[in-house]
Amino acid sequence: MARRGRSTTIGKFAKLAQARQASEIRVLGELLRREQREAPTTVTTVDTISPDD
Repeated sequence: MARRGRSTTIGKFAKLAQARQASEIRVLGELLRREQREAPTTVTTVDTISPDD
């Protein structure tokens, strides 16, 4: 019976690719949380100019 899963050469590459992707997602999540904490929570309003002015 053929070997399957991570014991194969292709499986080892897949494991590395999956670990790299998970690491990137983790880093992006931490960056997003940091930016959300540092960002001001106030909402600014934009004045609109009506054509009647």
